[in-house]
Amino acid sequence: MADLMAYLKRARGGRVVETGFLDPEEQALLEEKARGEGLKVAFFGGFPLAERRLAVLYPPEVPSVHDPVEVVFLEKEPPDLGEAMGDLEAFGEGYLVAVSAKGRRALEEAGYTLFPPPEGALRATSERVRTLVVPSLRVDAVGAKGFGVSRSYFVQGVRAGKVRLRGKVASPKEEMAPGDTLLAEGLGSLRLLEVLGETRRGNYKIKVEVER
Repeated sequence: MADLMAYLKRARGGRVVETGFLDPEEQALLEEKARGEGLKVAFFGGFPLAERRLAVLYPPEVPSVHDPVEVVFLEKEPPDLGEAMGDLEAFGEGYLVAVSAKGRRALEEAGYTLFPPPEGALRATSERVRTLVVPSLRVDAVGAKGFGVSRSYFVQGVRAGKVRLRGKVASPKEEMAPGDTLLAEGLGSLRLLEVLGETRRGNYKIKVEVER
């Protein structure tokens, strides 16, 4: 858990403060506390439906703040950069990764060559078969990533009984296996075709087929 109070303390007195990348629960808590202190907050994740996002806290008199997040393409999987790194997605023979300026420097210092994202890489894909990087094989992780919605939105649907796995109402924590199909009301179906392997950061690289 990030030290959210430290960020808020720095933002008091009219300063613009940039946090590291935060998980959804941390984002919600920071936004609640920031608004309670009269501060404005903007979130940036690099990807259209990023789960991990960086926040910028700023006073009401500042009209807007710039987006400090950059998405770069790497030919090999990056190390875990903690709060300096956001979402990671498989793309072609490499990876797209959202980073802050600190994350970019860390990758460069580690000897990585950073390329701009290939054309079309950040658009919502319409391909039926896709390769994804997910933190686990749980229903909530695979479903949200596969359908291109936020984890919190997908979990709401699961808990409302709108997602089925193996013919039964699914639970968010259930794990999927190759051959399993998720049926999500209003989103379509997602079949886990193959688990391609575990990445060095402990994520899973998987192949799925999505029909809407």
